[in-house]
Amino acid sequence: MRTLIAGVAVASAAALAFATPAQAAPKDPVAAVKKQLVAGKGVSFTDTTTLVREDGSEPFMKRKGKLMFGKGRIAAADMATTYDAKKPDELFKDDRTIVVGKTAYVSGDMYEKDLPGDTTWRRSKHAALSSWFAQPINPVEPATLKKLLARAERTSNGYRGTITFDQLKKVSPWFRTSIPVFMEGGTKVSWRLTVSRSGVPQRLTSSYSGEGLVGAWQDITVKQDTTFRGWGAKVSIKAPPAGEVAS
Repeated sequence: MRTLIAGVAVASAAALAFATPAQAAPKDPVAAVKKQLVAGKGVSFTDTTTLVREDGSEPFMKRKGKLMFGKGRIAAADMATTYDAKKPDELFKDDRTIVVGKTAYVSGDMYEKDLPGDTTWRRSKHAALSSWFAQPINPVEPATLKKLLARAERTSNGYRGTITFDQLKKVSPWFRTSIPVFMEGGTKVSWRLTVSRSGVPQRLTSSYSGEGLVGAWQDITVKQDTTFRGWGAKVSIKAPPAGEVAS
């Protein structure tokens, strides 16, 4: 009997030893992101947006960009968008946005046609039109990430949960610059975040009812898929030359 009990005890101890790493607490993503926010450093990202209807899905647009950090914050961003499906008479045109501090500079066909002289950029408080349909959540903002994780559920490699437009508007400068106007503040954004071993975001997927954004999009679900890479790389983003900017 003593031999049996001893054997069970050893087996149990071994099982716990192997189970401990899998159950270990993950790195704190908020602390991990804050650690990355060093002036002159940054991260690159890519976005894809898909519109989903009952009869199938339609690739809508892609966006590539970089974020430049200041001390403890996002200091600037540079983003270029291309649309997957375009017609000559459509409103949606490829565009680019540079954000420095609280000022956005937008360019592209729909802006340049009305610009005076040789200017190619328009100064704005908001990002280009494409940002309305791009990723509404920015997990590189510590306050936004903290809000996401407050009621999130753990997954095998990250977290998942929901957040509303109104909640994002309250906590996220990124959201306020990207989506200054929307139809329904109570719109729920379902999200799933994958983090690295060190805790920094690697991939973020989100989706919400298009009706919350555009009233006529009742039968459309807007889905975004964002990947982050190159954390800690040197990044330099500056405002366009003053002579190329119109108010």
